[in-house]
Amino acid sequence: MTTASSARPLALVTGASGGIGLELARLAAADRYDLILVARSADKLAAAADELSSTHGISAEQVVADLAQPSAVNTVMTALGQREIDVLVNNAGVGGQGRFAVERELAADLAMIQLNITSLVELTGRVLPGMVARRRGGVLNVASTAGFMPGPLQAVYYASKAFVRSFSEALTEECRGSGVRVTALCPGPVDTGFAAAAGLEGTPLMKASPAKVSAAAVAAAGWNGLAAGKAEVVPGLLVRIGMQGLRVTPRRLAARIAERGQTHERGQTH
Repeated sequence: MTTASSARPLALVTGASGGIGLELARLAAADRYDLILVARSADKLAAAADELSSTHGISAEQVVADLAQPSAVNTVMTALGQREIDVLVNNAGVGGQGRFAVERELAADLAMIQLNITSLVELTGRVLPGMVARRRGGVLNVASTAGFMPGPLQAVYYASKAFVRSFSEALTEECRGSGVRVTALCPGPVDTGFAAAAGLEGTPLMKASPAKVSAAAVAAAGWNGLAAGKAEVVPGLLVRIGMQGLRVTPRRLAARIAERGQTHERGQTH
């Protein structure tokens, strides 16, 4: 374990062992931030920390913690100690497909809420007051285009991302004029391991390759959007066009469209 240098700003990135989180950590390291990397996988986290510290000459500290567990934020804050976070990236999240009443396990959905909402709010609540007091800093919350609509077959996931989006928008306004920026990053389909973990591989949503944006491109859009003080970032032109159309689509129709996009074709399993 290494200790961050006080001469450099410090970024804390959750879900940093792969995908969008790792790409965001790479961007922060390239901008000469020391890092606190948080994820469940010790091996992947160690590999990420070694890559980032050797490539960019910064300090990359590893905190192995499962933010789906209520005690995990305390683990992170204990590792942080008295150090001040300059940028908080709340990226860790999980989805899961199935009809809420008959196919989903309630315990899994409650763990999803803990990870996607409760730990995100707790981390923000533990870090943001110091940023406001110092009149500098930034919070990047990774939401999703799922937060723009209801999501049958992923009811809790879509609702959790709607919370993250709304929470971020409110904090953006509350922090206006304080020197602290809050940005919601809302990607659509991305080439990461999320689809496999959520049971979505092979669905029409994930086959919509023209709308897919790479994890690196999503991360760049979010990191640059935070630096520019944008309240919300939706990466990808086709995705942004789709979200504009969604604004005038009746909610019930949007829910049916979302369900159709997540339904496996006949004969497929998930």
